[in-house]
Amino acid sequence: MPPRPHIVLADDLTGAAEIAAIARQAGRRAIVLTRPPASPVDADLLILDTDTRLLPPAHAARRVRAWTARLARAQPKHRGVFLKVDSVLRGPVLAQVAAATRALGLSRAILVPANPSLGRIIRGGRYFIHGRFLHETAFARDPHHPRNSSEVLSLLGRVPRTRRVCLPANAADLPGHGVILGEAASSADIRRWRAHLNADTLAAGGADFFRAWLGVHAPATPAEPPPRFAGSALLLHGTTASAAGETALVFRGLRAPATNMVAEQLARRRAGVVAAPKRRLADPASPAALSGAFAKLAVELRRRESFQHLLIAGGATAAAVLSALQWTTLEVVHVWAPGVVTLRPLAEPTLFLTLKPGSYPWPDALRRALPARLLS
Repeated sequence: MPPRPHIVLADDLTGAAEIAAIARQAGRRAIVLTRPPASPVDADLLILDTDTRLLPPAHAARRVRAWTARLARAQPKHRGVFLKVDSVLRGPVLAQVAAATRALGLSRAILVPANPSLGRIIRGGRYFIHGRFLHETAFARDPHHPRNSSEVLSLLGRVPRTRRVCLPANAADLPGHGVILGEAASSADIRRWRAHLNADTLAAGGADFFRAWLGVHAPATPAEPPPRFAGSALLLHGTTASAAGETALVFRGLRAPATNMVAEQLARRRAGVVAAPKRRLADPASPAALSGAFAKLAVELRRRESFQHLLIAGGATAAAVLSALQWTTLEVVHVWAPGVVTLRPLAEPTLFLTLKPGSYPWPDALRRALPARLLS
């Protein structure tokens, strides 16, 4: 019988992994794809990384429309589509929501980006993180999408006249067309928005809304033992958050440390960290070149079989590295914490890949499972 999975379009790779982790904890088989499949995939949940967060709005919209159409052809029978966007609305969110709504032939979208479970809430048209205005947090210094306002409608950017966006004071009388931006300060608020979804409405937003859309409120499976990492572990740190590890090899300008130097450290210590300097990551012109250098380094080290476990902090870096390694299909094998997930590339099932968004901490359990000082 052909598979009938739930389908998720995610705007970056770490967000796709976060969604896959939720499905895994609920006892569902989740597959992460970096390209639309050519034929049906046997899984309970398919998560397609569109890698659109850093694209211009028009380019992002074209990719979402095209990839949604390709998914529909490859997987004509499915249980619904969810659009995962950044919880603080970074990237061309509105363009992607509108494109997915049109591609699926729907009349409206309910967008709920807040994650109350992580202290990220929207109340009275303003965004708060653990009680602080969004623009007073580290997100104000994001190199690509600085959050210099806490007004959620402002965070969406300029709204074209052809698109209708509303921020209702309550959910009693919702429009039948356009984009509805839902406020949420609690899990009960999230569930109330879930109740307003119907066959003509696209669900879009953050991990908490996805969990409600999937009908999952708590992990349905017992905690799994972590995988055993026998070989060397390599951490590529491509985010402005503080670099992990006491022995990080830092980029010089936009050039990665020499491959021989990294390979030697991996062989000697079974662990290595390669990090980019914050001043370069904070320059909007640098990340693409840095990601390319990370990708080239990873390919060469993989050719030498220098690592068994690859850890990557930062979604854009992860997307570039996976593209270079040609790892297009991955399965979740362990969930360490919200957003921190270990996957296995189906093309090379003896290897492990652990992903973490730049703004999330490394969990203590993962630190204990890795060579000493890798995540110190």
